[in-house]
Amino acid sequence: MRVDLQPCWILHRRPWRESSLLIEAFSRDYGRLGLVAKGARRPSSKSRGLTEPFLPLHASWIRRSDLGTLVGLEVSSAGVSLKGRALWCGLYLNELVMTLFGRDDPVPELFDVYSASLPALADHGRQAEALRRAEMAMLSVLGVMPELTRCADSDEPVLADGLYHVAPEAGLISADSAREGVIEGRTALYLAGQTSSPLDTRMQREARFLTRCLIDHQLGGKVLKTRELLGERHTRRERPEPSGGIK
Repeated sequence: MRVDLQPCWILHRRPWRESSLLIEAFSRDYGRLGLVAKGARRPSSKSRGLTEPFLPLHASWIRRSDLGTLVGLEVSSAGVSLKGRALWCGLYLNELVMTLFGRDDPVPELFDVYSASLPALADHGRQAEALRRAEMAMLSVLGVMPELTRCADSDEPVLADGLYHVAPEAGLISADSAREGVIEGRTALYLAGQTSSPLDTRMQREARFLTRCLIDHQLGGKVLKTRELLGERHTRRERPEPSGGIK
């Protein structure tokens, strides 16, 4: 099978044999796939410098087995410049896609969210929200995103001033007091798209905790390398502070 000029991003690459690369590509209509870029490390290669993450591409390949062979690569628009923390956030998204989604699973809606997230990561003011939106999109595509507007234990509406415990398998469960691991309803409602108020510092911390709980449940104990590089050991100690009485 031959595919021509398919929109894609490079998630990961590594050397293969003397002058080639093994590439993990994320395409819009074919999902994640493995491609061999023959001779890509040679100075004369037409694809040299193009097999980089965060560069929007149109890729062409031929596939007769689990691995395809890259036969063409073109830049479709300007690349996204990610530096510092933004770079590691982008690599974190790449690792999530590679870990949570198998090959040959078309997820065009996630591809579009991923494509929109990268420029937002470069903007420090939008970085946290972009990460949360991308994480939620992945959970939704997987079909494991719980309801965030109603309580799992009572089916009552989630209230902005209410307190809730995050149960990964169920959703939000009413909490009778503010304590470690309890979030305010306003954070959940924001993530669910029910409010448009910007995330303040507390809500950002709670939103990160909520999506982290849900993603960790799907990872089943697997540790992401990018989390360690982002200082995950410190983040684990940043549980949401008691939020009772704070408006």
